[in-house]
Amino acid sequence: MSLRNLPPSERAFATFVLLAMAAFLTGGLLFTTRQERAGMAQAPAARPRLMAILEGVMAPNTSPAETAMFRTWVQGGAAREGFAPVEAIVTNNCASCHGPGGQFPRITSYEDLRPLAMEEASDSLYATIGARGLHLVAFPLVFLAAAVLYLRRTAWASRKGLMGASAVAVLFDMGQWWLRQGRTGIAWAPWAALVLVATTYLALTGMVLADLWHGSSEGQR
Repeated sequence: MSLRNLPPSERAFATFVLLAMAAFLTGGLLFTTRQERAGMAQAPAARPRLMAILEGVMAPNTSPAETAMFRTWVQGGAAREGFAPVEAIVTNNCASCHGPGGQFPRITSYEDLRPLAMEEASDSLYATIGARGLHLVAFPLVFLAAAVLYLRRTAWASRKGLMGASAVAVLFDMGQWWLRQGRTGIAWAPWAALVLVATTYLALTGMVLADLWHGSSEGQR
């Protein structure tokens, strides 16, 4: 059924779902933005996420002496000059699961670990999902749900173009996150992806809401 033919109660529910997904996407983008800024910070967080991980879920895999070495590195500003002892621990303890091709996110290089040292630990939903889950799963699912449930049912002639733009935004965001793992030199990519994803979803939301609540005004098409 076309969106413009829905009864008011279903239009209200569709609006709620669309805005709820927008709120989730906004929160996820803000979380990833804080992560990017943490990677550029000059001082470690008061409760670094790296130490929370080592003292939490990774405690069985690291000895107290190894954890202390990580803490010394973090408190010293997580500088590249003091990374060699930490890198040795990571190579011995973490590379099998967190290295390239491992089943968990890549956390083996200085570029991987420093943002975790600068980022404040959090128990939020977004921290639980993690950057990998947000970029590769959650964000694409938000766009897919919005496109399949609502955008494709609008009467706007430009809906196919917007569906294509949504696919481009999602693929660019996934690709830039994946290609930047353990690499430097493309610092502009996450900010370009942020703008592209946010702008595209805003346009998608505007088109769907316009069709939901003003779809009967044929003269506007």
